[in-house]
Amino acid sequence: MRVRFGDFVVDTDRRELLRDNDRVDLRPKAFDVLRILIENRPKAMSHEELYDALWPNTFVEKTNLHKLMHELRNALDDRDQTIICTVYGFGFRFGASAFEESAAAPRWQIIIGDREFDLRDGENIVGRGRDAVVRVDAPSISRHHARITISGDSARLEDLGSKNGTCVCGKRVRSQTLSNGDAILFGTIAASFRAAPADRSTESVE
Repeated sequence: MRVRFGDFVVDTDRRELLRDNDRVDLRPKAFDVLRILIENRPKAMSHEELYDALWPNTFVEKTNLHKLMHELRNALDDRDQTIICTVYGFGFRFGASAFEESAAAPRWQIIIGDREFDLRDGENIVGRGRDAVVRVDAPSISRHHARITISGDSARLEDLGSKNGTCVCGKRVRSQTLSNGDAILFGTIAASFRAAPADRSTESVE
């Protein structure tokens, strides 16, 4: 299973955490914590459930789990604890917007300048947050600015109460069905929504 969230990809088969295709080193137990939280998202996992999964039939100090969480948050640059969320008095949960990658090519994209963001089936968050699929680090963009929900050939955009609003084809919207070629303004950031181009076959060189 490969799961993408923000700049990161977790490959459970290869036991790898990647950031922009670069491997992020994690100790085996820290990787296991991440895998367990992702596989059970959005459910919160209790301390007891995590201890049983990580150290079955073994007594360990309770500080061990918190040391693993600290290591994991450092690896994910999760200073605000929006990816690995603490559920006080209970345990932890995976809080980032994530989707499983498949062999199927994306059908839709958001284009901002020369950057192309692939949109997958399900929810795609637009914002400054590290859990955003379309991550735009600009002052006029809220951390969770908007959400684009893809369902097959249909797409719908929702503004998430952003401070500077979202416009589609020049009109400020709260919720709007998107069509191929629509011009979008996230705050002051211009974007376009378009169908993803089909991969071209490699030409033979004579």
